[in-house]
Amino acid sequence: MTTPATATAPAEISLTGIRKTFRTRKGTVTALDDFTLQVSGGEFVAILGPSGCGKSTALRMAAGLDVPDAGAVTVDSGSPAELGGAGKLGVAFQDNALLPWLSVRKNIALPYKATGTAVDRARVDALIDLVGLSSFADARPGRLSGGMRQRVSIARSLVLSPRVLLLDEPFGALDAVTRHRLNVELARILDAERSTTLLVTHSVEEALFLADRVVVMTGRPGKVKQELVVPFPRHRTKDVLVDPEFLRLSADLTEALDHDA
Repeated sequence: MTTPATATAPAEISLTGIRKTFRTRKGTVTALDDFTLQVSGGEFVAILGPSGCGKSTALRMAAGLDVPDAGAVTVDSGSPAELGGAGKLGVAFQDNALLPWLSVRKNIALPYKATGTAVDRARVDALIDLVGLSSFADARPGRLSGGMRQRVSIARSLVLSPRVLLLDEPFGALDAVTRHRLNVELARILDAERSTTLLVTHSVEEALFLADRVVVMTGRPGKVKQELVVPFPRHRTKDVLVDPEFLRLSADLTEALDHDA
């Protein structure tokens, strides 16, 4: 594994010494134990790990949706709630959670209403164009494919120009061909937006294609096992997927995951 480069920008997402347990019918489960992750400003970090290792729990803490039992979480030097309240924290999940009675345009504009700010129609239209849905701006979600609905969800998470973007398996429910295509589109979109981004995914290829750095977690209780600085520059195209170095790194990451499966 490549040793991560020393960050030059201050940490915009910081999870330090995180411990989180959950009560179940069978007893107490420790999801995370001494989990520490720093994401620098403008960096794109992807988290990989076996099922149940606490990947999504870590992301939910960064979003302020879960609270650690021990440790500290800061986002942009404050709490996730503070950044979210200012409209500078964008989140997109596998479930796109679009409102079925609203058009694409109105779904994307929802964060303006949530933060009590005036809708920037030019910004909404620019994002509709950026995600390639100009012909469907007035369509309701029921008329869209699964991939198109996810693009609406991504656009909605970006509409307030967030400093931090959190993505939890946004394309996990899609078929492989659609997922590859949307990875290329997401890379293009985020190159234009430059938000600090944390992605949780089960896909090694997706992590390598999108991220500046890939973090591999251990099995439960989850903590950071290995990190890889991705050697390919931004503005990646699908050609990188057949690069011998990409294939080698993909095999290395898969092997690291297999040891904890």
